[in-house]
Amino acid sequence: MEYYFLVIIKFIIGFTIILAHMNLSGKTQLSQLTPIDFIGNFVLGGIMGGVIYTDAIPLYQYIIVFLIGVCFISLLNYISKRFNFFRAVTIGNPIPIIKKGEFIMENIMEKKNKIDILNITSRLHAQGIHSFQEVNYAQIEPDGQITVVCDGAKMPSIIVMKDGVIRTSELAQIEKDEAWLQEEMKNQHIDKPEEIFLAEFWDGKVNFILQDGKIKRTTL
Repeated sequence: MEYYFLVIIKFIIGFTIILAHMNLSGKTQLSQLTPIDFIGNFVLGGIMGGVIYTDAIPLYQYIIVFLIGVCFISLLNYISKRFNFFRAVTIGNPIPIIKKGEFIMENIMEKKNKIDILNITSRLHAQGIHSFQEVNYAQIEPDGQITVVCDGAKMPSIIVMKDGVIRTSELAQIEKDEAWLQEEMKNQHIDKPEEIFLAEFWDGKVNFILQDGKIKRTTL
């Protein structure tokens, strides 16, 4: 009877730690989970499954190992938010596949992207888009979703700076460079990149969201 009681205690502790971790990280829905979270949850599940049915490992060690796993996942998520290179490796960046009505073949044929164009076709049909001929711009998001812009619609926005760090690959997508962005900052009387929380390019303009929440809008 004592064995089953201990199993129940381990179940409760494991679920409590996982739920607390998800609530504290703000990721309570499946769509919010990153690849780090998916792998981390498998690891946590392995810890729970590997320890829960054995009494060879003391309860306090089980809790410590669980907390180490949660802290490691949180650390990786923090690093992915702060460093663009690590984010690109662990989470990925949007992959444009159609621009100005033309296919971007180097992105489609790149082996590491693993793009199945027939699967893309089916997903476009599911969105009510009958043909690639209707598509002006399309990109695959890091979570696998497809963003599609048809003729006459505006392009999706692109974040070209986050927390004062310039995102060079995103600048390349809009055919701009760091000198252009710095000139835009100068025009808005922004002295230091650290003042910027986000810089968003949309509809031919870049808007700067400052760390205090204020927005400096560019006018054409």
